Amino acid sequence: MRYILDMVHHNPGEAPFESKFLDPGHLADYGFNGQVFKHINCVASFAATGVDAFPLGSPDRAWLDQFTPGIEREIKAAKAKGLMVFYHVDLFVLPKRIAEHFRDEICDPETGRILLDRPRTLELHRILFDELTARFPEVDGYIIRVGETYLMDTPFHLGNGPIPRMGSAWTATYLYAETLHHLEPEQAWTDAQVGAYAKLIGFLRDEICDRHELTLMFRTWDIFPDKLHARLDHYLEVTDRIEPHPKLVFSIKHTALDFWRRVKVNECLTRGRHPQIIEVQCQREYEGKGAYPNYVMDGVINGFEENRVRLGLGDVLIDPLVVGVYSWSRGGGWYGPYVKNEFWPDLNAYVLASLIRDPSRSEEAVFNEYAQRRMGLNGDDVLRFRKLCLLSARAILTGRQCEAFDRLLDESVLPTALWMRDDRLGGGDQLGMVLATLASQGQLDSALAEKAEAVALWDEIVALADGIDWSHCADGEFIKVSAEYGRLLFNIIHQGWRILIAGCREDRSEGCNKADLADAIDRYDALWREYRRLGNHPLCSSLYRGEYFSLPGESAVAGLDESINHYRRIIASL
Repeated sequence: MRYILDMVHHNPGEAPFESKFLDPGHLADYGFNGQVFKHINCVASFAATGVDAFPLGSPDRAWLDQFTPGIEREIKAAKAKGLMVFYHVDLFVLPKRIAEHFRDEICDPETGRILLDRPRTLELHRILFDELTARFPEVDGYIIRVGETYLMDTPFHLGNGPIPRMGSAWTATYLYAETLHHLEPEQAWTDAQVGAYAKLIGFLRDEICDRHELTLMFRTWDIFPDKLHARLDHYLEVTDRIEPHPKLVFSIKHTALDFWRRVKVNECLTRGRHPQIIEVQCQREYEGKGAYPNYVMDGVINGFEENRVRLGLGDVLIDPLVVGVYSWSRGGGWYGPYVKNEFWPDLNAYVLASLIRDPSRSEEAVFNEYAQRRMGLNGDDVLRFRKLCLLSARAILTGRQCEAFDRLLDESVLPTALWMRDDRLGGGDQLGMVLATLASQGQLDSALAEKAEAVALWDEIVALADGIDWSHCADGEFIKVSAEYGRLLFNIIHQGWRILIAGCREDRSEGCNKADLADAIDRYDALWREYRRLGNHPLCSSLYRGEYFSLPGESAVAGLDESINHYRRIIASL
């Protein structure tokens, strides 16, 4: 593979992670040949415009002088270990003083958004890449993303995505409603959207690949069909307009949506005229981030058990269009859980990089190599540990998703309403459509049985962890703590679903067993107490919260705890 890249994606606006994956020596040891960083575009001065974007004595300049040396250090360290260096860049992001000076020439006069078709927009970005190339000649290329512009770490910049969206109709609720009613939602693009993508990528190709002879990797990421990522016809109608270039690569997730289970393998892989690099997440942001056991490389490499078309990287790496893999060893999403030991992402990253470097090897052989050489396990303990890891994939699938509901979505919409996200647990508001659909199809009992299966699997995982001789493994105690973390968390989830399903039946006037509901609430409370006691262990990752996800600065959103309190009040009133 030409590219075996890795990035640590720090949570926006938070303190950077402490991670051995920031050490280029660790990456080189695992077989990565490139390291990816962020925010180099934010140290550009745009001096060629004649505008002083960071005046001496200003807070802007103080921030720049403090931030820039970190960019210089990370480039130097990566190059010292022989790694290629790439920078992840969000478009459009400009210094506030530049954007304000050129506002009339780059912005929509009504909304203030930076627009692709304004007269100076692309000219300013030409200046940006000219300056970055001259100032940082050791950088090998750029990974460009459009659509999200998080500015928490760059307070003297502003920005927005350059591509017009399809409109407010594209929401999760809309997609669910269309799918559940067996309708095909309108997903055609306008000529303006196709043209905007083609214009932007063509400009970047000319500037980065031709003028500066650097590599451009254009990310097709997203979870809705208003960008390149979700549908093959959209991908082709844009990329077929772009003349191929040996230094132009499209970066594509191996999943058709985000890094979830019960979604399709990305149909865009190996299609079209352009080289591709495949994105893989080693610290799965929707699956605990390594707080509990989560080995995913068997599924990533060999195909996940639940997919209708079971394909993995092992099936697509042989295609000549595929030129590498882009791994996120750490990061993705928001908030926690915050891990005190990165063992689980490390295992995933090792297996991934080793197999990309030598695709002739089997996933199991590389896994066993890690268990024996890096963990010090022997004999039957290697087999026990592998069983534990494979069970973790099944236990997470059954614990956080719902097969009876998700199979209606044809692997095309975010599964189970994304009711669990980062370290947050949603409740009745998030699961309302899921539970109503299950009730209408007589599937509430099967959903609850699925959660009970997850609990049984976590019991088995804990027993396996307790039965392994960890005397030669420095991470053994953490692995045991993480297994117990998973057991308690998914027991809480099981009891939460018990309560929500009983409440759903009561709300639908189907009746429910009040004693059973009271018992589930008592168990829910007891499990939270036990879970919080585990949180005091020095190796335990930060805990989940019984509220739902909200972006930083937004109001808290009611989640599982509030839903359980609702039924607690009903029981108390009887």
